[in-house]
Order: sequence, then structure tokens, then C-alpha cells
Amino acid sequence: MRSMYDAVTPSNIPANAQLVAGYLNGPYAWSAGDWARFPNAVHVGISVRGNFYDGHVLDVEIGDATPAEAVPWVQRRRQAGTDPSVYCNASTWPSVRQAFQQAGVAEPHYWIAKYDNDPTLPAGAVAKQHTNTAAWDLSSVADYWPGVDRLPTPKSDDYVIHCPPAVDDYVSIPCNGATSLYISLGFNRTMRILGIAAVRDNTPGGPAYTSVQPGLDVVNFDQPGPIAIGPGCRVVQLRYSAPDHGFTAWCA
Repeated sequence: MRSMYDAVTPSNIPANAQLVAGYLNGPYAWSAGDWARFPNAVHVGISVRGNFYDGHVLDVEIGDATPAEAVPWVQRRRQAGTDPSVYCNASTWPSVRQAFQQAGVAEPHYWIAKYDNDPTLPAGAVAKQHTNTAAWDLSSVADYWPGVDRLPTPKSDDYVIHCPPAVDDYVSIPCNGATSLYISLGFNRTMRILGIAAVRDNTPGGPAYTSVQPGLDVVNFDQPGPIAIGPGCRVVQLRYSAPDHGFTAWCA
């Protein structure tokens, strides 16, 4: 889990912030200089207007975009090749979700505001704004935020394994020293990890296996990793169930 700051006055945000969110439009729009103040941070652009088709996140709250406006905004952003998110209060979230469900449009990723000082992410959300101060707001963010973060890339195409649909199957993924496993699923897809074993060396009688993450763990499309496999691995063996769709796996 990571921390993200946002503020109407960018200079209030600590200069060493990991992630910063700022406005692309509206009365508190950030300037190029404001963004440049955070050269080492992940930048998250917020639009407060439903007819402004840019940015990572649409701000849905009173005075900004409405739940109904969120649907075409998300569709337009997807058409542009992005994976968009919507920000809203926890109390508004059901209305936003209903708007997408009634329109028959797959829901976006959600950044939810609930000022209870608890960084725990709500089920179905990729970020939570949990603390409000006079200077800035603080959010907790998943290790990977689709549409915002870039997935680590493997060393070469030889390290990418395309796994077919299957029930309780195994696949071997080369890693040669990489320490994390990533799994890429189609939009709105899920799968189950039944077990992971790391092959660390050759020993008499066969390779040495180390259990990494056993037990019916659900992986969904917006949380592809990292799954820690530890140092010194040559190959990772993944036991999985994904009966309705294939997926891609690699180590990095």
C-alpha cells in the first residue's frame, strides 16, 4: 500500500511524496510548474468536469461532475486507450455504481473518500482518501493502480507466458533472479491461484520447491501484482484456475 497527497495548493504537499493528485481544470487547476515540483512522484490528473475528456480520474461530487456524467466520461477515456477511475464520497458511491449498471457499462476503478483516518481500502476500490487536513488530503493507494501505474516489464518476450483457460492447471514461468510475479488479466476478469512454488536450485532427487502463496487466492484484473517470490529463483510454478479465459504471467 502507498500514500498519495492531493491539495488545492500544491506547495503544501511534501516534495518527497510518492504519488500526487492534482486538478487539470476548474478553479484549482495545477500549472505546469506545480506538477514539476514533484519530478519523482507518480502524477494523477483529476478532471472536475464531465465534458473534459482527459486525465486519470473524474471527480464526482457536488459542484463537479455528476454520477450520470461519469458514464460517458469513462467511455470516452476508454475509447482513447486509457483505463479510467472515478473519485467520489463513500455515500455517493452506490449512486455512481448504479449509473454504470443501468447503462450496461463496465464500472471504472474507484477512488473513495471517507475521512475516518483508516487507510484500509474498501472492497472494490483502488484508493481511499482517508485523512483531511487544512493543507492537504491523504489517500492510501493499492500497489498497482491501473491506468496510472505502469507494470514492470519482463527482460524479454521469452519471459512472458500466455496461459490458456483451465481448471486446476500448472504453468512454469522463467524468472532467473527476478523477485516478483505479475499476472495480467482482461478487463473485469478474475482467476484463482491454487498455489505457487519457486524453484531455486537443482538438488539430488529434483529441484527445491518453496511454497510462496498457497490457497485459493483470488486475483483480479486491477491487482496484477507484485506477488513476492523471493530472491534466487530460476522458475516459478503457478497452479491456477481460470476456466473462462486465458491470462499472461511474467516475473520482473
